[in-house]
Amino acid sequence: MSEVGTNVQQAIDLMNSGSYELAFFPAARAIEGTMEKVLGKLPSEIDYQNFFRENWQLIAFMGMPRALPLPMNIPFGIKRVLPSFNVHHGAPEIILLVVIEALKFKRIPDAFVFNTTGQFEVKGGQVLLPVGLVCGLLGSVIFHPSNKDEVIGENYWINISDFKMFVSELFGRKDLVDRIMKFYEV
Repeated sequence: MSEVGTNVQQAIDLMNSGSYELAFFPAARAIEGTMEKVLGKLPSEIDYQNFFRENWQLIAFMGMPRALPLPMNIPFGIKRVLPSFNVHHGAPEIILLVVIEALKFKRIPDAFVFNTTGQFEVKGGQVLLPVGLVCGLLGSVIFHPSNKDEVIGENYWINISDFKMFVSELFGRKDLVDRIMKFYEV
């Protein structure tokens, strides 16, 4: 099993135990590994921006179907630590920040925690992230064409809306997830 597969499997194990904060780091590492395959080098912040832009529909569909992607006023504590984050931001920018910071510190930053509402919120000086976000990030890795040869344990599955499918059968199958998303278009 490659590093991408190992990280996907670890993130699913942690999600299944309810440890979303711990699952976030291996999900971020899986994104990094996917991008390294494509780029042939460690990704830059611009590479991450491009990855999220290209995969945003899938990430939102799988991980945040009810989340409001409206700009949020980020708590002062985060702005103090990251002066460049000193304006209102929407979901893609927030997720980009959390992924980059998680990769830097090997854990999700303290200013971010997960909630069960399925939406982004600011409460008590923290940004609350929807728990489905980890699943959305994993979807961007699992269905990425560069991961078509990945394999993980046979009993690992993931939910894609009403569909529950085995992960090893989904690696690299962007065509399949595109069909599922089209099925739900309004």
